[in-house]
Amino acid sequence: MPRDPLAWQPLLRHWTRCLGEGDAAVAELGDLAAIEGLDLAGLLPGGPGWADVQRCLRHDPEGAFRCLYYGLALRGLEALPAPEQLVPADNSETPQISVLIPVHNQWPLTLNCLRSLVVAANTVRFEMILADDASSDATTQLGRQLPWLRIWRSELNQGFLDTCNAAAELARGEVVLLLNNDTLVGDHCLERLLASLARNPEAGVVGAAVWGADGQPLEVGGIVWADGEVWNHGRGFPPEHWFALAYERQTDYVSGCALAIRRHLWQELQGFDPRYRPAYCEDTDLCLRVWRAGYTVLVQPQARILHLEGLSHSRRTDTGLKTHQTTHLKRLRSQWQPWLDSRQPCRSTPWFVAADRGLQTRPPALLLEPQSHELAGCRSMGYQPMLLQGDRHWQEQGVCCLPAGWPGLAPWISEQLGVSGDEPIAALHRHLPDGKAPVAALPGWDLAALRLLASSSGLDRDGWLVRSNRLLLELDTLDGNSGVLIMDLYLPEQGELLATPQLVISLAGSNNGESRQVLLERGLNQIALPWSGNSKASPTILKLRGEALIEPADKLDHRELLVVLTRLDWGRAECEAADSIPER
Repeated sequence: MPRDPLAWQPLLRHWTRCLGEGDAAVAELGDLAAIEGLDLAGLLPGGPGWADVQRCLRHDPEGAFRCLYYGLALRGLEALPAPEQLVPADNSETPQISVLIPVHNQWPLTLNCLRSLVVAANTVRFEMILADDASSDATTQLGRQLPWLRIWRSELNQGFLDTCNAAAELARGEVVLLLNNDTLVGDHCLERLLASLARNPEAGVVGAAVWGADGQPLEVGGIVWADGEVWNHGRGFPPEHWFALAYERQTDYVSGCALAIRRHLWQELQGFDPRYRPAYCEDTDLCLRVWRAGYTVLVQPQARILHLEGLSHSRRTDTGLKTHQTTHLKRLRSQWQPWLDSRQPCRSTPWFVAADRGLQTRPPALLLEPQSHELAGCRSMGYQPMLLQGDRHWQEQGVCCLPAGWPGLAPWISEQLGVSGDEPIAALHRHLPDGKAPVAALPGWDLAALRLLASSSGLDRDGWLVRSNRLLLELDTLDGNSGVLIMDLYLPEQGELLATPQLVISLAGSNNGESRQVLLERGLNQIALPWSGNSKASPTILKLRGEALIEPADKLDHRELLVVLTRLDWGRAECEAADSIPER
């Protein structure tokens, strides 16, 4: 009896449905009982043993999923029907999205990714471009098996970055979606990505939520901290915290495994920066360039993909393509440090705020499935809307959804931000004058003498300075006068000193490049550092360096504590303390 060429469709529909529904449904990818009439022996060749495997995997859903995912390769490289919403290559219609899949060998992964795009529920008109980076396996035969698939091929292996840049020139869609081949696409993923861009004309990029085969989130947007560290937001979150991932928001970057960008913007930015070839950190760099170009970056958590990390390339960082990850992270920090100092949140910023750039300029308002006029009214009142879509985790956290424009506060969120449940959530960031972009403001510091005060790293909410910290200052010197930067540093009388109490304080960016070594005594130390005005185009970086001085009283506190900064001010006249600071 001939094998059914479409026997895989019920299985793939189950997978795309689970991804489309999200949350607990993602963990049901390997729930064989949920697939009506599933017959492993009929789906996969190899004899009746598959029926026994099916029974054994009943209580191992992740194992069942992976077994089926890899087992589909036993069917061989087979033809697939064209997706219902596909725009053929010879059609003059402009696709809404061009899906670009870069590949190098590993045809079973690519075929499963294509299968998910064939069966996933979708109303968006799209084209599919397979960018073949010099494959030597059966990937080279996909063009014959799938005549509806557009193929770009390089005869020389050039890496992920150059492959994407070259193949994207074929794209005809209004939006280009970069998609890894070791992914599966969930129901309505394409239309939800497109809807986010349509809803937010200022957005240049939108990314999908990335989930793992174990039913856990891998990344729902990303954070780039002021010190250059990069975090996958959502990775390792327990289910009770998933509510913080469940709303569309502005984010620092999204992963290149499912990144949608307006095609005109991709062309304007000339794609990925070649400095990051062959791969890694090119997606973060691209998103930062999108922000610098005046656009925003969004993450749409309702658009979900499954990413089987490490299948395209090894997870090891000491061999293969991953060896570039560490090098490129250093390059990213070096290239973007001035931007990071002035624009990115410090480590002391609660991650809930750091993960949502909108919350860094305005207090949040939690709205449950609002109408467009309610959103507009909320923004006009100065709040940042957080769109909740009926996710049960919000209700479990006790979110009070009050009338539109009024901030409903969850006790958990209030705790994260350090405020009581009955007071508004104060924004940790504020707008700069003259329409400048927002930067972090220190909690409780309102200094008219300083045009800008931003904690870029190392200054915690409790006032402690920690080792290797940087503060970004823009001193109010519009009249051209010089002055004195005044600081009060408190070294506790109690507590064990771990090193000689001394700091090196420097003002990079000032005309005279002041740098002083300061010997501290227990108690209050009043410090004044002469400063002469600099160009407005170059904000001053205040750096305080020293070894860890204080043993934390709380053994669970792993910070390397220096001193407490109790005062920071700007004086127009020299003060006596300046004369007591020994020159370095």
